[in-house]
Amino acid sequence: MKSYTKYLLTLLAVVMCSLHSFAVEPAQHDTVYFYNSWEQMLYMQPVGMMIDPYIEAVTPFEVYIETGDVELNDAILNDHVAISLGDSIMLISSAYLDHHFKGNANHLSGFIPVFFNDKLAYITCNANMSVKDILFGFSVDDEGEPIFKSENCFIDFKNSRVERVTSSYLSQLLEDYHDLQMRYEGMKDYKKQYIIDDYFFKFIDRASQDIMRPRILDLVD
Repeated sequence: MKSYTKYLLTLLAVVMCSLHSFAVEPAQHDTVYFYNSWEQMLYMQPVGMMIDPYIEAVTPFEVYIETGDVELNDAILNDHVAISLGDSIMLISSAYLDHHFKGNANHLSGFIPVFFNDKLAYITCNANMSVKDILFGFSVDDEGEPIFKSENCFIDFKNSRVERVTSSYLSQLLEDYHDLQMRYEGMKDYKKQYIIDDYFFKFIDRASQDIMRPRILDLVD
């Protein structure tokens, strides 16, 4: 069986590739499904669908559904927990997160890629712009396409918070798994992003298999 981390990385790659095409061609079309609860998301049971809407990706981590009706656009963002593009790419509403969670939830916009199983969930969202980005614009790749920076934010259902996965917050997450915490904090470059990401996914794998960890549906209304 593939590890949960490999599944998440694969799905993120799908999101990146698919939404990259949206950024190149803003008028891409798709079938969008709507979800009003975590239970519906977990069991892929949408409450409705919209065929052939316009999908606007400001970045791969900030997506909007455009219908030509401003009020309907707002309703889509505010009245649903999440949407999926087709049957694989799930994005959560920033309005839902802002309404139900504290922490970094109020800094988010649009629909955001979300990755989850029955026990854990996190989002991959726009990173804060650096001074260089503000002054000179985004860096570009070899083909001249902008490189959008992202960061992971953990959805803490127990404390109703969305938190950036920084070095200090990761240490808190690892408190339940002392061996991982000791290994992480013993790393020479533990504050570097690639180390943070590596141990965050190790945490995801461990916590997903933890029979003592409550399910998301036990923690949400």
